[in-house]
Amino acid sequence: MAWDYETSKKRIQQHLDSMGDIEVKKLVREAKLDDLLTETCCREIYGSHVYLHVSNFAKLASEEIDDSDRYKGFIRAVHIYQREVGRIIQDEAIFNAVRVHFQGPKAHALIYRPIDNAEKISAHAILLELVVKDFVSSVFNPAFPDYDNFRIAGGADIGNAIGTRNGEAKDRELLFLGAPANHAAKIINSHGQLRLTKRVYDELPDDIQGICDEVTDKDDIYQVQHISQAKLDALTKSHGIGWDREASKKRVEADKESFPLTVVEYSSANQLIDVDDLSIRKNKRVMAASVYGDVTGFTAYIDAATTDEAKKERLREFHVIRKEMAAVVRRDFNGIRIQFQGDRVQGIIHLPKDDETGVATEATDTAAGLQASMERSLKDCLPNVKKKLNLAAGVDQGTTLITKLGTRGHRDRICLGEPVDSAASMEEKCEGKETGVSKRVYDALPDRLKKQFSYDSDRRYYVAADLTSEDPDGETTKQAAAVQSPAPYILRHDGRSA
Repeated sequence: MAWDYETSKKRIQQHLDSMGDIEVKKLVREAKLDDLLTETCCREIYGSHVYLHVSNFAKLASEEIDDSDRYKGFIRAVHIYQREVGRIIQDEAIFNAVRVHFQGPKAHALIYRPIDNAEKISAHAILLELVVKDFVSSVFNPAFPDYDNFRIAGGADIGNAIGTRNGEAKDRELLFLGAPANHAAKIINSHGQLRLTKRVYDELPDDIQGICDEVTDKDDIYQVQHISQAKLDALTKSHGIGWDREASKKRVEADKESFPLTVVEYSSANQLIDVDDLSIRKNKRVMAASVYGDVTGFTAYIDAATTDEAKKERLREFHVIRKEMAAVVRRDFNGIRIQFQGDRVQGIIHLPKDDETGVATEATDTAAGLQASMERSLKDCLPNVKKKLNLAAGVDQGTTLITKLGTRGHRDRICLGEPVDSAASMEEKCEGKETGVSKRVYDALPDRLKKQFSYDSDRRYYVAADLTSEDPDGETTKQAAAVQSPAPYILRHDGRSA
């Protein structure tokens, strides 16, 4: 399997030719977004985007197994966590918000009710962070005492973002494009803090502003103070949030009874995993490479669109880029497209089974194929993006849990593991046209690929940049520019990386 320019360009053009007229309107009344939004029916939505991240999940997913029941218990805990956090977000009596999806250990929620009421929306965003933190410490951790205490970190931003929904069959998902949807995730840190932007802070009522402090070393970022349960209960009551930790405990206990350890199973995989066939009863634990490809500059690009026609054109370009990135992972290479996270694609490579070199090579070629599509076929078909957008990629591999958990009708494809988080982190530190890989991936690569990478001592991984050509044998004709830094690597690509 390999990336091919003519094949890529043909499918891009077919998508452009078949796409209907795009409608972008401001959302002026409450709606069920899963039903309203499509590839062509899009809405500009004023709201707060909130991300809630459990840092311990990745380590537990990748740890060596001494006791299979302990690992089953961890899967069960993640399942119940997603179920209850989903209820907290969506329940009309609690936050009545939109559970966008779970990105592995990270929940994404949108609060847009009451329509255009900045003060109430901002207040609910901060209270959501506090309530989920309280849930984890007072309900979830006591319910699963065999594990180290789980900790929550959060981020919130507010403003306009364009909502859309696309994909195929069971592979459809809500997507939000714009600064608040992007920035809320980026301000999360790993120290268990609940953070918010100045835009959120400025809209807050006095009682919630009073529990927020400016982060001294970060411009325009605030963090929420630790408050007592009594203080939280008073705030939720005064703001009409029906948080009841005793009721939450009962729901979690009921879930534990409904999903005993005996129903939880996990195994490796000899064939390409069908993620939509997975559930709490069928999980996969495999040696896999995580591949992230992010369109650099896209948030600013779409925010700069001020007219309806410009917004429609940006969305048209986004849909084409999104579908092509999915095709590269699934059709050009032997990968699984897990999900889109805004303008970032997440892919998994787990075959050949337990073959470090085979998986590393396929994953690195996949990253190169993503770069090739962006730099060659997409830019040839979408001339407006030629000088404005590029792609950054990150790759790491190791033990990964692949599953589909949560409540019926709202189960998300998720991957958990340290290499998943590491690949995402490397991608975030890469510039456009760069690909970063971990030492484990680099060490497993054949020499013909290794020579494309240089170690970056500042970023601490290997990096390749501007790999832009291939010959008939698949050998790249350029080597990566030297990058003087500590331990990541970056790959140059345009065509196959090797």
